[in-house]
Amino acid sequence: MESVIRHLRIRAVPAAALIALALVLALPIARAETVRTGDEPWYPQVSASVRQRAQALFAQAIDKHQQLLRGDALVLYEQALALWDNPDIRWNLALVLEDLGQYLRAYQELDSAQRWGAALGTERLRGVRDRMAALETTRLARIEAVREEPGAEIKLDGEPWPRRAGLRSKLVLPGEHYIAAHKPGYFPVTRSVSVKAGQQARVALPMDEDRLFETRRWRGWKPWAMVGAGIAVTAVGAGLEWWAFVQQNAAMDALMHGCDTELCEPASTPGLYDRGKLKNQLAVGAFVAGGTAVAVGLALAWLNQPRARRTEARAPSRIELTPILAPHRAELSALVRF
Repeated sequence: MESVIRHLRIRAVPAAALIALALVLALPIARAETVRTGDEPWYPQVSASVRQRAQALFAQAIDKHQQLLRGDALVLYEQALALWDNPDIRWNLALVLEDLGQYLRAYQELDSAQRWGAALGTERLRGVRDRMAALETTRLARIEAVREEPGAEIKLDGEPWPRRAGLRSKLVLPGEHYIAAHKPGYFPVTRSVSVKAGQQARVALPMDEDRLFETRRWRGWKPWAMVGAGIAVTAVGAGLEWWAFVQQNAAMDALMHGCDTELCEPASTPGLYDRGKLKNQLAVGAFVAGGTAVAVGLALAWLNQPRARRTEARAPSRIELTPILAPHRAELSALVRF
């Protein structure tokens, strides 16, 4: 029995090696699936000597990649790409980035490669697009930021949002992200959203104007209306005082002309005199009331001077809803603040 067990163990070693070799050969790395003629549009971009150096680095990178030395392969791919912007190099660079879990960078490299369009060849172009679609649905998520204030600057996780025309959404890694909007004259606003792979979240960014405005205790016309009323009452008092003066003078003239001798009995004119006296009293009252009204109105006008105040940003909602789209379903994410 012991010899049988040993025999099985010895034969198991080459079997495991064969399986590992098959896995390595199955990796989609660096095979020349598309034959290049040298007439592709990216060839004239650099000289022949630069192309040779880039191809040498590319070959070394492929060798490291096939040996599963992905870190070394990544460095060599990047060096080759720095010399020559070749979509085939970008393709392999995207593969090694995907192996290393850098899915967003891998997508960006594939996106840069597909811009060459039909020059890539049918098979390679389809492969690029299929791999981009797979990354977007299984490894990445999308966030769409809706700026309600034109000209606002948007940042995603502290990085500026690209301003390319027509760009409404951005690919991100799954997880929690922060979107902020800034604009001079407005309060900044920040929103957070959590997305899973294959989801698309739509984040609204409403902004409130940050400005100074004037406030008063009362409407501006009210104190001045009191001042005007006081002046009017004072004017009425002045008229009564003049009328009282006229009547009192008339009463005195009547008294003096009705007695020509030293021992005469003066005619009584109580009515005219009393009316003049009453008007004098009313005039004094009008002066007091009018002067008081003017003084109070001026005091109120001083107290009613405009005061500068600053607008306030709206308080964040206790419940913040974010629509999230995923293949074949729609969700609603709710953020509850306590």
